[in-house]
Amino acid sequence: MKQKQRFITILPLLADAAGAAGLILLLPTLATLFAEPSTINVLILSVAFVVYCTAVYLIRKLEPAADAERVSRLPTWLTKTLTMRLLAIFFALALAILILQQLGYWDSIFVADDRILGAGESSAFFVYGPGAWIAASLFYVLVLSASVRVTIEETSRNYSGLALLGLLGVNGMLLLGTAVLQSTQLFSGWLGMIGVFVLLVLLFVPPRVWFLVKRPSLLATVSYLGLLLFCAWQTV
Repeated sequence: MKQKQRFITILPLLADAAGAAGLILLLPTLATLFAEPSTINVLILSVAFVVYCTAVYLIRKLEPAADAERVSRLPTWLTKTLTMRLLAIFFALALAILILQQLGYWDSIFVADDRILGAGESSAFFVYGPGAWIAASLFYVLVLSASVRVTIEETSRNYSGLALLGLLGVNGMLLLGTAVLQSTQLFSGWLGMIGVFVLLVLLFVPPRVWFLVKRPSLLATVSYLGLLLFCAWQTV
C-alpha cells in the first residue's frame, strides 16, 4: 500500500516530464501545422477537446486522499463553483475562437457578402456556425464545475492508471495550446512570455487544481508551474 501511495505521489511529476518531452519533440511540428489553418487542424483540436474533457472528468472522479482536506493549502475561493465556471467559460470561448480561426472564419467574415449569400446562408455563416462551436465548447463548463460523484476509489487497481491518464490528457491539450500560441507569432520578449504564462495559467490550471485538492503536493504544484513556464518560454 505504501508503494502505491508513493507511486501516486509521483504521478504528476511523470505527467509533467512527459509534457516537457512532448514540447521538445513535437512543438516545432505542431506549430508549423497550426500556422496554416485547415480542416485537419479543426479535427485534431476537436478530438483533443473530447480527450481533454474526459481527462478532466477522470480527475474529478478520483477519490481524495484521507488527509487531503487537512493538508491542502489551496485557497477555498479557487475551487468554488463560480470561480471554476468563469475559468471554464474563458477556456470555452478561447477554444471557439481558435476553431473558427482554423476554419478561416475570421478571414472570410470580412469578405462574405450577405447580399449574395441570402438569408439562410447568412444566418448559418454569421450566427449558427459560430454559435454551434461556442455551445459545444461550453460543454467544458459542465465538466469542470458541475457536481461529480466520486467513483474511482483509492483502493481500486485502476486508480493510478486512470489518474495518470487524466493528467496526461490535460498536458496533451496544454501542448496543443502552446503550439497554437507559438504559431501565431504574436508574442516576443519577456513581456510576451509573461503574457503567455498568465494565459496558460487561466486556461490549464483548473484541472490540476482539482487534482491537488484530492492529492495535495507542493512538489506537484511547483512541477506544473514549471511546465507552464517552460511552455511560455517556448512560444517566444
